[in-house]
Amino acid sequence: MAAQELDDDRARRRNLTCIATGLLAGGGLGTLAAALLIPMGGLVLIAVGAVVGGVASTAIAPRLSAEDWDPRANPHSYVGTRSPDDDVASP
Repeated sequence: MAAQELDDDRARRRNLTCIATGLLAGGGLGTLAAALLIPMGGLVLIAVGAVVGGVASTAIAPRLSAEDWDPRANPHSYVGTRSPDDDVASP
């Protein structure tokens, strides 16, 4: 069980993905704000947007469970077990 827990890196991948997404989304919003509001302070708004997005996504990431974000594959196949088609096909 301990080896399986060590191999489970879904939480770490979730955190990294949330941070990257927050940085990109914040940078994009900062770029949009810089283009529409203050053309001279563009780099500052992009940087501020990226930092705010990164902080916000870091705060949100722990609230997403690893199962919801990246569910494990179900080892059981339910295809064909007590299927209604089997009942109809048999006389």
